[in-house]
Amino acid sequence: MKDKRLLRINILILAITVVLSLTALLLGIEQIGFLGVAIGGVLAFSYFLLLSIFISKAFLGGGEEGINTKEAGKLSLKLLLLTAGLAIVTIAVILTRLCQPFAFLIGFSALFGAIAFETMAFLVFSKPQKETENEN
Repeated sequence: MKDKRLLRINILILAITVVLSLTALLLGIEQIGFLGVAIGGVLAFSYFLLLSIFISKAFLGGGEEGINTKEAGKLSLKLLLLTAGLAIVTIAVILTRLCQPFAFLIGFSALFGAIAFETMAFLVFSKPQKETENEN
């Protein structure tokens, strides 16, 4: 994975998960347990990390003509299995009462928080793009 933004998002997911988990531990509310928040954050991290790796590898070999049809089929199957696997793990975690659903959602929200934070940082700290002049 060569894109530094994707790497920063993955690190931010872990950092936000740690902060949310410690906050849940300090609050001590039964519906928002430490374990549920941690599980949600770890699943969000693993899902985004695997998604980043698959997408980076897919577009690494693509040229001007795009991705090879055979590779696109393999990628779509991997993404389908990844999404289905995450859904099965999520359902299993909640049905086995390993964690509360609300706590899981709070932990999984680390993914969206990290993406939002990285987007804001990019908008604030990026250099302005040179405007193209219209040729008249």
